[in-house]
Amino acid sequence: MDLADVLDDLYGSPPAEFTATRDAYARQAKAEGERDLAGRIAGLKKPPVPAWAVNLLVRERGDDVEQLLQLGAAMREATASLAGPELRELSVQQHKVLDAMRVQAGRLTQEAGVRLSLDVGEKVVATLRAAMADPAAADAVRTATLVRTLESTGFGEVDVEGATAGALAGEAAPRPVAATTPRRPATKAPAKTPPRDELRARREEKAARDAERQRAEAERRERELAELRAAVEEATDALDDARDEATAAEADLSSAQRSPEDLDRRREDLQARLDAVTEQLGTAQDGVRTAERTAHAARERVGQAERELTDLQARLPD
Repeated sequence: MDLADVLDDLYGSPPAEFTATRDAYARQAKAEGERDLAGRIAGLKKPPVPAWAVNLLVRERGDDVEQLLQLGAAMREATASLAGPELRELSVQQHKVLDAMRVQAGRLTQEAGVRLSLDVGEKVVATLRAAMADPAAADAVRTATLVRTLESTGFGEVDVEGATAGALAGEAAPRPVAATTPRRPATKAPAKTPPRDELRARREEKAARDAERQRAEAERRERELAELRAAVEEATDALDDARDEATAAEADLSSAQRSPEDLDRRREDLQARLDAVTEQLGTAQDGVRTAERTAHAARERVGQAERELTDLQARLPD
C-alpha cells in the first residue's frame, strides 16, 4: 500500500466518506502487516469544509488554481521590487480571480452535496490568499490534502506546519494531486459480503458520482450556451429595429427636403418634425451602437461557452 495514493484517495473523497474510508485503509494496512503505516493512516485528520473545498478546487479546477498561484508569485515579485503601478494592477486582478474562485468552489461543493455558507466561503478565499502570499503555502495547497485552512495578514511567511495530510502522516515531501484515483480498501462489510466485492462497489459508486457531476456540469454549460444564444438573437433583433428606425427617420427628413413647393405652407410644421426626427435619429444611432456592442459581447460569450462545453463533453466517460 502506497501512502501517497491513500492520501490522494482520502482527500479526494466527500467529507461524509472520510472516516469510513480512512478506517478501512488502516485495517487493510494492519492486515497486510504494515502496522506503522496503519497507525499513520489512522491518525489522519478529516479536513474541515473550507479546507476540503480548496482541495476540491485543486482537483477539479487545477489550471485555474495554478494561475492564481502564479499571480501571487508576480505580486510578491512586484512588492519586492516596489513596482507600485504593476502591483496595483495585479491587486485588481487578485480580487477578481479570488471572487471567481469563491463562485467555482460553491458550485463544486454544491454538486458534491455540500452548500458553502458565507463564512466558509470567506475561509476558502483566505486560504487561497495565503497561498498567493507564501510559496510554502502555495505548495501545501497544490497537494490538495489540506487538513486545515491557512491564514495570512499580507505578503510574508504563512504557518503551514501540519497543514497537509502528508506532513501529519510523516510523508517526506508533499506531491501534487494524483491524476488517477487510487485503489480504495473495503470498509467493514456485512457478513455475507466479501471485502473485495464491497471495494468494487465503492469504486463503482464513486465513479458514478463523478460521472453524474460531469453530466450535471455539461447540462449547466448547455443551458448557459442556450441563454447566450438567445441573448445574441435578442441583441441582433434590437440592432435591426434600431437601424429600421434610423432609416425611417432619414427617409422622413429626405422627403421633407424634397418638397420645396410646400415649404411656405408647412414651414413651421416641417421644422418641428425635423427637430423631432433629428432627436429620434440620435437616439436610434445610440441604440445601434449599444446593440452592436451587446451583440459582439454575446457572441464572444457564446464562443467561450461552446469551447467550455466541448471540453466538458470530451471529459465525459464513454
